[in-house]
Amino acid sequence: MLAVTMLANCTEMEPLSEYTPVVDHNFSDSKDFERDVQECRSIALRVQDDYRKRQEKQMAANMMAGLIVGAATGAIIGNNTGYQGDYIAAGAATGVASGAAATDYTYDLVKYGPRRIVDRCMANRGHQILNDIGRG
Repeated sequence: MLAVTMLANCTEMEPLSEYTPVVDHNFSDSKDFERDVQECRSIALRVQDDYRKRQEKQMAANMMAGLIVGAATGAIIGNNTGYQGDYIAAGAATGVASGAAATDYTYDLVKYGPRRIVDRCMANRGHQILNDIGRG
């Protein structure tokens, strides 16, 4: 779980706290722009944190379910072979890995979702966004 979170953090080009959308400054007051971008980043950072927490909880639940199903399957197979302990361990390990892989840790949403929030927030405050939404 920690490795997936760390990997997601490494894939971002710049921290969200530094993300600034490209705007047409002819239509934006620079004083308002700085205040607005800070407030919009703050909203997006809260959403990003909430999303990651939900993903971590989901991954933990998936891994636990995989562990239980894998261990049970290993026990059933192991009863027929006489190596029940080995099959339980292998089944549990496979189940945990499958549970982790089954978690929908969508790269695009983690990377660009909060940036889209910043862009939409800025647009709602009257700034004309020039970049592709969420792509800076």
